Amino acid sequence: MSSSQESPRDSALRAAHRYSARHRFEIEASSRCGCFHCRTTFPPSAIQDWTDTQRGRGETALCPICGIDSVIGDSSGYPLTAEFLTGMHDYWF
Repeated sequence: MSSSQESPRDSALRAAHRYSARHRFEIEASSRCGCFHCRTTFPPSAIQDWTDTQRGRGETALCPICGIDSVIGDSSGYPLTAEFLTGMHDYWF
């Protein structure tokens, strides 16, 4: 399916994905985070590991449960519901 034929749901999932990388500011501004690989939620304070280091500081969160860089914060505006995280998982994995 070309991007012009993409469903609205798939388009939304693609748009949400941009909030899963180089997102330290959004993660730190969030009250909850979710991983769309293992589909768990957690507070941003649980994140210990980061990647994509710039100027000595990691910019992309790694999930504290599974270690994958599939974390999105609620400050992104996307809901961290089971349905959303499962949709992201199914689309990207």
